[in-house]
Amino acid sequence: MKHIVLNREFGIVRTVAVFGPGRGGTSVIAGCLRALGVCMGISLHEYKHEWSPMVRKANGKIDLTPTLQNIQQMNASHSCWGWKFPSDVFHIEKVAAFLRNPGFIVVTRDLTEIALSSLARQDVPFEISLYEAATVSQFIAGRIRFWPWPILFVPFAEALRETDTLVEILCEFLQISPAEGERKQAASFVQPLTRGYRPFDAKPDQLHDFTPLQDNLDDSRKLAIDLSARYGLEYSQNFEPLFANTKEAVNTLADKIRSPKELAIASEIVNDLDNLFRSCEARDTRNTDGSARKTGFSSRKELLAAVNQLLESLSTIAHEATKEIANATGRYDGLVRLHRALQLLIRVRGTLERGLRRIEFGALYQTD
Repeated sequence: MKHIVLNREFGIVRTVAVFGPGRGGTSVIAGCLRALGVCMGISLHEYKHEWSPMVRKANGKIDLTPTLQNIQQMNASHSCWGWKFPSDVFHIEKVAAFLRNPGFIVVTRDLTEIALSSLARQDVPFEISLYEAATVSQFIAGRIRFWPWPILFVPFAEALRETDTLVEILCEFLQISPAEGERKQAASFVQPLTRGYRPFDAKPDQLHDFTPLQDNLDDSRKLAIDLSARYGLEYSQNFEPLFANTKEAVNTLADKIRSPKELAIASEIVNDLDNLFRSCEARDTRNTDGSARKTGFSSRKELLAAVNQLLESLSTIAHEATKEIANATGRYDGLVRLHRALQLLIRVRGTLERGLRRIEFGALYQTD
């Protein structure tokens, strides 16, 4: 089974933290460790196998005093213990010096598989899941260069294929010798056909998701509110200045039109944009005849009006989507519309730039 251990020479591991992107397989490894007899926390989640000794303040920062108390309590009660809480990777260096013989297990998974899993399970937009997973992976890759502790890297796909070998690798990394029954239970827990979260002592044929429907709905809603707020703000902050810049580009293009040929070039690109908006259902047809223009515009004024109408459609979509996001619906509908408005605005700006170059350089400008 493919894996690697870094910094083995830094000694034995008695406190292990499992890290990796969300939907990346950390729950499987944490559950496997539980089956092997490693205490993975106090009052931890039954089937997500999550718990953290880190106590967070209201502002999200680590409250060190109760965190250290949790660590001391675990040290006093268990010769080998650990936890899984993916976001703790961003704070681990604040408490690593207080951990007894720390080591880390990093679970890696193909980014596309992670994003598809998030889309299927919680309807998270693919591009956001991809970015979130890549951000966590990049952070870990950047920090491990300076982590002076043993680190085991386990590919999730390999773990599912070779469960018995995975168990032996985990035992060797932690230098533990669980009974044969525990080893078999750990191996049977890591099932490639698992359809969701499972308790560590689930039977081999219990492959269904043990998550109660309401819990899953609540988790999905909270995640949607959080991601919509964060990415909605980012998209809005990109939309507003780009919108102003695009309006300026429209006027610049209109000023360049001094001949029928230049008007024909501008007409062509505006018609292309009109068709794009219609295919994306972003065209405001309330004040139009409902049919795409197939002939050239008769004047700069008419062309300006057509482009500005497209831009106003985007502005309306963005404004309404932003209001929906602010109302915390727990769905991604508003965020998806805002994202699409931003994408179309980027397309408009680029298309206008291409039109300007065609008019300025004439025959020297070649299009594909």
